[in-house]
Amino acid sequence: MAWNITEGEILNMKQRIISAAIGIALFITVMFANSVPFVFNAVISIVAVMAIWELFVATKYVSNKPLLITCMAFAAIVPFFRDPYFNLASKTSCFLFIFILFIIMIKNKDSLRMEQIGLVFMMCTLIPFSFSSLIYLRDLSLDPHMHLWRRDGVFLVILAAIGAWIADAGAYFVGKAFGKHKLSPEISPNKTVEGFVGGIVFNMVAFVVACIAFQLYDHSVAFNYPLLLILAIFCACAGTVGDLAASFIKRSCHIKDFGRIMPGHGGVLDRFDSMLMVAPLLYVVLQILQPIYPLIIR
Repeated sequence: MAWNITEGEILNMKQRIISAAIGIALFITVMFANSVPFVFNAVISIVAVMAIWELFVATKYVSNKPLLITCMAFAAIVPFFRDPYFNLASKTSCFLFIFILFIIMIKNKDSLRMEQIGLVFMMCTLIPFSFSSLIYLRDLSLDPHMHLWRRDGVFLVILAAIGAWIADAGAYFVGKAFGKHKLSPEISPNKTVEGFVGGIVFNMVAFVVACIAFQLYDHSVAFNYPLLLILAIFCACAGTVGDLAASFIKRSCHIKDFGRIMPGHGGVLDRFDSMLMVAPLLYVVLQILQPIYPLIIR
């Protein structure tokens, strides 16, 4: 085992652990306050707005105030949609968002390039809806076809957090210990194939441990463990895709991190880039499978 770690990397690890501990404490606090109406929605809204701000600073589009305000306003309201896509509020908001983007594009035709508008539209749609998938996961329990209790929805949010962050942590530490083969050196030189596999294993173990802990808390619940392990693998893979996509944007913008709000982790997008893919994946899969091949059995 080759632990080629410098003093700077040890300091970075300590910062990551401290920041992660604080982040977990805040996450648990928010989950306990989940029963208060719209608290969780408001937290997701704030996180989405911060992520959009970081994106605009990284891409240097922050000087275009109408574009910035439009995108941040859209990111702020998406988490309060009752339904992810199909109610009147969401349809109207999406139409107005696109309509205003077109107006800004036409008005700034000499200074805005098409690829800039394309990136803004993609990320400003992806970020708030992806983060809002955590809300939709929580609210799966409100659908009678899912056969879930309210606490099950909260557990699914926790499972999404595990799926995004444990795989990332596992990949980091396994990669440091055993990493030899680069996963995508042009995009993220520090990621290795060994770390990727380690992240999957960590995720599978963490999913099982989380479900056992939930069963100890609630003896009436059972889990479909084969489906659970498959979801753990998929979530680890999806999280890696989100991480690499964020790294590609950072490399294109010639920056190391999106921000510095979390020492050792960077900005909001640096910490939640994996969640951009994991939360929607888990929501879509469970929305389809839970009624016919349930993960949580009641």
